[in-house]
Amino acid sequence: MSETAKVLIVDDNAINRKKLAFACEHLGYQTDTAPDGEAGLAAIRSGAFDAVLLDILMPGMDGFEVLRTLRDDEQLRDLPVVVISALEGEIHSVSQAIELGAEDFLPKDFDPVILNARLTACLRKKQFRDQELEYFRRINALTDAAEKVESGRFDEKSLNLVAEARNPDPIGRLALVFQGMASEIHAREVKLLRRIQTLQGIILLVICGGGAGLMPSLSRLSASMGSNPIGMAFWVDLVAVLLCSVVVVARGGLPRLSRSDFGFFLVWAFVVGILQHISIFLLAAHVEATFLTLVLALEGLLVFVFAAIMRIEKAAPRRMLGLLIGLAGVGVSLFQRMEGNNVQANLWLIGALAAPLLYAFETIAVAAKRPMHVDPISAVALMFGFSTLMALLLSVATGSFMSPGDLMSPLGAVIIMIGILTVLVNVTFFRLLKLGGGVFTSQKAYVTAIAGVLWGTALLGETMNATAWIAVGMVLIGMYLVESKASDAPIVIKRDFAT
Repeated sequence: MSETAKVLIVDDNAINRKKLAFACEHLGYQTDTAPDGEAGLAAIRSGAFDAVLLDILMPGMDGFEVLRTLRDDEQLRDLPVVVISALEGEIHSVSQAIELGAEDFLPKDFDPVILNARLTACLRKKQFRDQELEYFRRINALTDAAEKVESGRFDEKSLNLVAEARNPDPIGRLALVFQGMASEIHAREVKLLRRIQTLQGIILLVICGGGAGLMPSLSRLSASMGSNPIGMAFWVDLVAVLLCSVVVVARGGLPRLSRSDFGFFLVWAFVVGILQHISIFLLAAHVEATFLTLVLALEGLLVFVFAAIMRIEKAAPRRMLGLLIGLAGVGVSLFQRMEGNNVQANLWLIGALAAPLLYAFETIAVAAKRPMHVDPISAVALMFGFSTLMALLLSVATGSFMSPGDLMSPLGAVIIMIGILTVLVNVTFFRLLKLGGGVFTSQKAYVTAIAGVLWGTALLGETMNATAWIAVGMVLIGMYLVESKASDAPIVIKRDFAT
């Protein structure tokens, strides 16, 4: 014990300090000295000492004040202190020092044997105290781990039992067994949660992709009823914001937003409520719904392109091949629909290729910049609130405003359907982003492509020949090759095992 123990000597008398230091070093202890109480406290706080030899009577900060300071400090109160006393006339001071926490006393005219006995006793008590504290620390580590498992909110790393499990003593073996049991529980719960998340993702993908696939057919149907794109954008956005507002009010209102949040929703509103809606309503009047849906399915491929440019995703050969196959599929569909001398119709077909850029930009931007504290309904309500105002100003400025009287017809029913569908698609889109991220969300393009073809055939009577089906297959294969692997992010269990 004496070979490794370090003793601090605090005495205002230089001769006494040297005498004590020499005696301690002769006994095998490491020593350091301080000329007064303040220097002694500074040394104690900056160094790792096993015991302190402390003179009681010193100018400035005396030994009593040093003892009081140590007693009030949770990290220093267990440091053993032996007070130094001349005994004659200082019996009361010695007893007072012991009441303040000193372990023992040493006469200034000490015998080395007595010094060694005092220090050995103090160091043994400190050793036992350190062992006791270490024991309680390890028990607390096991207790904390058990509480985390019991509360159901844990992952393997959060238990912090790796170091404990390496010890060969009984507590270490208990930690090892507990860690193994917790790992089994965690693995089982993660497997269950991944299944639930996969099922949720599939349901949301079907809802979002199926709704997005229906949008071109309804838009083409509204165009056949004489609607104009800008006027349609206003009424659809208005229906959407009214539907969302009912839910938001029922929940107690919108969350608090920062300036950056407002900027995000303004940009999102312009991209979705203005650019996307107007472009779809405009294209639907000139392009078949099945082709427009197939083109919109390119979103999944373009998300990869944007992500690769931004270095979010790697441009692996397999994924580049998928991109080429998907684009070739759209090219086949485009070539099959081209009309020889009808330049205007062909230009509309080519112009439709720009539409998925807006959807891909939305997916990347919303995935990266969305305010995480805003729930999907509130987010969509804010977005369409801003886009409704923009669309109103734009429709009035361009003379494209559709009066409420124009809606008292089947067109009004179609607008309401598109508005409901818009809310459904955007809320599930936002929910998908929170569940799986941008790349996972872009997989809705699979459902969009298939659903769009089915809706166009069922509602509009559009037909698909063998070449068109080959093009659809090529796009789906391309999206499959481009698709990235599932997220490896750890899952934190959130189940209350105590109940």
